[in-house]
Amino acid sequence: MVKLDQINISNDGLTKFFSPIEAAILRALWSEGEMTTSELTGKTNIPLTSVAGTLDRLVKAGYTTRRTESINGRVRYVYEPVLSEEEAASEITTKILDSLVQAFGPLVVENFSKYSDKK
Repeated sequence: MVKLDQINISNDGLTKFFSPIEAAILRALWSEGEMTTSELTGKTNIPLTSVAGTLDRLVKAGYTTRRTESINGRVRYVYEPVLSEEEAASEITTKILDSLVQAFGPLVVENFSKYSDKK
């Protein structure tokens, strides 16, 4: 989950902000839409117990939703992302920038303007 005190800028992509399992699950949900735990296990090759536990954390953190579906008397959970990949990136960026501005003030804005010139 995106916890500012656990961001690892040396990691690649989403794993700067999420664990590798969280990142794999979110990528799968963003590409496929809603999925069950077993579908996610098949798509990501992550063990079912790891997928289930990680999905619980992603639901609690507000990155995915869970609904129940009943088929032939059996109940299963279906998960889908709350935010698109772009919306999640925007939320993460905002959290990080707010934290940097709070810590370093105008210097952050001054340094950030260097990046807007590179567009």
